[in-house]
Amino acid sequence: MQGQSSWSRVRAGEWALGAALLASYPASFLLPGPWAREGGLLESSQVVVLLIGAVLALRYYLRTRPARGAMLALWAVPVWLILAGRELSWGRAWLQQPGFDAAGRAVAVTPQWLQSLAWPCAAILLAWLLYSAWHYRIDELVRAALARRTPWLCLAVALGAAMGSTCAEGHMSCSMDLSASHAQLFEELCELVAYGSLCMIQHVLFMHQAARVIARPIVPPIDAKPQEIR
Repeated sequence: MQGQSSWSRVRAGEWALGAALLASYPASFLLPGPWAREGGLLESSQVVVLLIGAVLALRYYLRTRPARGAMLALWAVPVWLILAGRELSWGRAWLQQPGFDAAGRAVAVTPQWLQSLAWPCAAILLAWLLYSAWHYRIDELVRAALARRTPWLCLAVALGAAMGSTCAEGHMSCSMDLSASHAQLFEELCELVAYGSLCMIQHVLFMHQAARVIARPIVPPIDAKPQEIR
């Protein structure tokens, strides 16, 4: 019963994410424009969702190690951190200092040490991800976790949100007839829904891993010497 209840909550969450994606477009006309600015409410909400994903992955790893499936959770942690760092512009939004441009106008300047440190750290994390994905065969863990049920709805929502964000930015020859403020709001809302969908997909993967461990048959030990038939 508890397993059925958990899957019912997952399905409800999937449909809620789909509804949130559909509501993103009309919401972009209703929400205040400042919510979509750099470091605004929507971007901060995205970072919170990404950090929650990282914490949940780390928690699952600590609870299930040294099982092989725990490596999937450990592998996911840097992915969440890289995405969070990208949303924070690698700290530029928080660590900008007052400066002047070539014309002598006051502008916010990112510290040089931060610019030179962010990309090497991201490159090291990406290299570790590629190596660990090959060494621990993360693809096998994902296929095994999805053997029972694939979260197609969450995958479709994540893909739709990514496409909506791309169109709002005007990339890939895709554009929307929106003003700059409404387009930015729609972009940030789509990204928020996409990250929520990724969190749900991770949750489904971990649930499958836990179900596979619980479902392993317990084989009783076989006596070395069979009892004599009297």
